Amino acid sequence: MPTYLSARRSDTVYDGIAPAVRHFPDATAAVIASIMLAYLLPFRLVFPPLSDLGKPGLMVGFGLLVWWALSRLHPTLLTRGQQPMRWAMAIYLVSLFLSYVAGQGRGMPPLEANGAERTLLMALAGAGILLAAADGVLTRERVDKVLRWFCWGCSFMAFVALTQFMFRIDLTTYMKLPPLLTFHKEVVGFRDRGGDGLVRVAGTAGHYIEFSVLMVIGLVVAIHFARFSTTRRDRQIYGALAMFQAGVIPISLSRTGVLALGAAILLFILVWPLRTTFNVLVVGCFLTALIQVVRPGLLAAIKSLLLAGENDPSVQARVEDYDYVTPFIQERPWLGRGIGTFLPELYQLLDNQWLTTLVQGGIIGVVGLAAFFLSGVVVAGRIRRFAPTERDRDLASVLAVAIGVAGVSGFTFDSMYFTTFFITVHVLLGLTGALWRLTRAERTNRIESGRPGRPTDESGRAMAETS
Repeated sequence: MPTYLSARRSDTVYDGIAPAVRHFPDATAAVIASIMLAYLLPFRLVFPPLSDLGKPGLMVGFGLLVWWALSRLHPTLLTRGQQPMRWAMAIYLVSLFLSYVAGQGRGMPPLEANGAERTLLMALAGAGILLAAADGVLTRERVDKVLRWFCWGCSFMAFVALTQFMFRIDLTTYMKLPPLLTFHKEVVGFRDRGGDGLVRVAGTAGHYIEFSVLMVIGLVVAIHFARFSTTRRDRQIYGALAMFQAGVIPISLSRTGVLALGAAILLFILVWPLRTTFNVLVVGCFLTALIQVVRPGLLAAIKSLLLAGENDPSVQARVEDYDYVTPFIQERPWLGRGIGTFLPELYQLLDNQWLTTLVQGGIIGVVGLAAFFLSGVVVAGRIRRFAPTERDRDLASVLAVAIGVAGVSGFTFDSMYFTTFFITVHVLLGLTGALWRLTRAERTNRIESGRPGRPTDESGRAMAETS
């Protein structure tokens, strides 16, 4: 196993594996805190003096940005060597900054100026989370630790949503902590959809679509631990969490969640062993039957939503948005009107992150956002290609699919506005960078020590075959 030092400092990793392990302080606990604060607390809950930027998860992100910047000046804490996710974050931030400058040059009313500054500051908080995860999560075990906490956070959100759906009790209304944390706006609440007394719920998330996408991401991560945890008990626990999160996806009554789930499963079928694919499909059929028995009409409502096509009012509204924004795009095609300036209070809610980015950041903004997501998918693909163990290759596949699902789901809602989704994306991209750094260190150590070939993780393979 590479030491903490060899895993985090690429200038020493090439000298081989040191016999002693030095325990360096890292950012694992703070990254976990940002995730758990985002999932355990309602989206609308903020620290009053900071308004939208006062959400606890984002405040941790600001602290992590300061920590990362200071660690770059410290000879022991500094993580040297290549890190592709730093470049991805830098490209994205540059595209945002150029759009911000373009907006300032255009001249903005106070409301738009506040929105631009808020968006830029939020991006810096996200950068702190991503960079701290990429450079500050130092070992493979700690990557797993962050993701395990993420699974439990998703399960808590799923529990709150299930309570809302089954009993019409909104636990989020009881979670404020005045005067420290208060609700900035109205809680998300319930929304009738599909008839027969069905309501949409979002748990602690800020939107029903956001909730469904987060459950899909949490599901694929939980499946990984259900296959590759070291003990039978842990595999059973994470298998149960995966079933629970899969079971609550329909209660969001969101087409996006169902389509994201289908796309994720289809992608995994290409890389899973045949037995794992069979087991997952059997469990899926069981959950479908259980949902039909427990809540008749729910699956029929989702089916009608999927087959409604352009007859659905929400689909029609999204189609009409393209005609509405065309003049804005033509006026400023390259850098847009300025990030965070196309506010629903002044214009129209687009419910499409990519379209919003095109209007606000122009073509350069879209390229920056696309590079942001694609870099994670590409880096995860390279990890899968060169990773020495089956467990690492599967985790790389999980990260690639989760990041891809997050990127594509932006076509159905303004995803980067919602804090929980925003933090989740940055954590996943940061952990992709951490896994790239660790697997590269292990591969380099093996080459330098003269061990040929790529070893296989027999224990991991056995766990995968029993899943």
